[in-house]
Amino acid sequence: LDYLTKKSDAPSTSYFYGMKQIIFSSPMKEEKRAACNCLKESGSQVPNLDKDRDNNLCKECKIMSNDLNCQKLD
Repeated sequence: LDYLTKKSDAPSTSYFYGMKQIIFSSPMKEEKRAACNCLKESGSQVPNLDKDRDNNLCKECKIMSNDLNCQKLD
């Protein structure tokens, strides 16, 4: 979270790995949607979260973005 709260200049590789594990370890459509919603909700509760960094980082990870509709995940 240091990168997302501007405490560091670059994201850690463990961030990318962890996010992908959360999404891809959810094999069923309902589980993917639930994980997506959980990530979006928890991100909104991080104090001092830089929303631009958050959105760009999710796109770089090719995981999700803030405007993703979790209900459309298959």
